Amino acid sequence: MVQPHQVFLAAVLPAIALGVSNCTAASAIVRKEYGSLTEQERLKYVRAIKCVLAKPSLLHTIVPATTNKFDDYAAIHVNLTTSIHVDGIFLSWHRHFVWLFEQELHQCGWPASLGIPYWDWALYPELETSPMFDGSATSLGGNGLYDPVPNGTYTALDGTVLPGGTGGGCVTTGPFANHTIYFQKLYFDTVLVGLPQNWTVPVPHCLSRDLNSWGARKFNNQSDIEYMLAKLTVGDFNTDISGYGSSPGLHGGGHYAIGGTAFEFFGSPQDPAFYLHHSMLDKVWNDWQAADPVNRRYVYNGTSTIFNADTTPEVTNSTVLEYGILGRVTAEEVQDPLSGPYYCYVYE
Repeated sequence: MVQPHQVFLAAVLPAIALGVSNCTAASAIVRKEYGSLTEQERLKYVRAIKCVLAKPSLLHTIVPATTNKFDDYAAIHVNLTTSIHVDGIFLSWHRHFVWLFEQELHQCGWPASLGIPYWDWALYPELETSPMFDGSATSLGGNGLYDPVPNGTYTALDGTVLPGGTGGGCVTTGPFANHTIYFQKLYFDTVLVGLPQNWTVPVPHCLSRDLNSWGARKFNNQSDIEYMLAKLTVGDFNTDISGYGSSPGLHGGGHYAIGGTAFEFFGSPQDPAFYLHHSMLDKVWNDWQAADPVNRRYVYNGTSTIFNADTTPEVTNSTVLEYGILGRVTAEEVQDPLSGPYYCYVYE
C-alpha cells in the first residue's frame, strides 16, 4: 500500500485545519438539500467542483492516476478503503472526509455560509428528472448511455441479485459530460484479494452512471430512513446502514442507485455525486445522534478494519483517523457537527 509522503502533509494542512470557537446553531454554516438550492447556487456549486478539478494534484508523483486535486481525494479513499468501510469508523471517517472536501470547495468560491449540499434520496422517485441527475447545466450530470452490460448489478448479503439500472455507460450530458477519470475499476470483490500492485497506474476511462430509480425507491425511501433513525444502539446503526438481508442499506443503496463509477467500492469519489450521498448519510447519522446525544454522540462499536476484523483495536475516542496528505484527527473530534476543533455546521 502506498503511504503518502509527509512533505505533502505540511503543504496542505495550514490551508484546511481551521479551528472553530463559540459555534452555535445560529452561527453555523448550512448544508442544504441540493434541490432546495437556487439555480445560481447550483451553478456556483458546479463551478467550485470544476475549480477543484483544475487544481494540480499533490500526489501525482507517487500516485500517477491522480491528475488534479479532485483525484487526490479519490486516491486517499482508494488507499484506505479496507479501513473505512463496514466497521467502527465508517461514519466518523466519512464525516471528516466530506468536511475536508467542503473546505476545498470554499477555497474555490463556494459561499462560506453554505456547506456541502446533501441528496435526500426519498424526495426523488425518478432520478433522471431530479435536480442532481437531470443532465441540465445546474445538475451534476445525467445518466450514462445505455450499456447492455451494466455496472450496477448488486449481489446482496443474502445472495439476492438486484437488477441494474437504465444506463451503465458514459455520462454525456450536463457539466461533467465526457469527463475522464483515471483510477481502474475496483469493486467490492477486491476487498477479498487486496489492492493490486498497479492500483496507482492511470487507466483512463469515462465517468459512468447507471441510474436506478427502482433501487432508490426500494432501499432509500423515507421508511428506510426512519428504520435507521429508530435504531437503539450504535452497533445496530453501524451494521444496518451498510446492509442487511437483501438490502444494501442506505449507504450501499445510494451507491447502487447511482451506479457506474459511484458503484465502485474503492474509486467512487471520482463521481461528484459521492459527496452529496455521503452528506445525506451524515445527516441521518447526526439526526440519530441528536435524538439522544448523551448516549449516542461519543459511542462506538467495532474496529477500524473492514468487517470489524480484530487486526485493529476496538474504536474509542482516541482512535486516530488517517487522511493521508489531508492529515489526521481522533474519533472524538468528529462526533458533533457543532463542537470540536473543526466543525460548525447544521442541516436544513
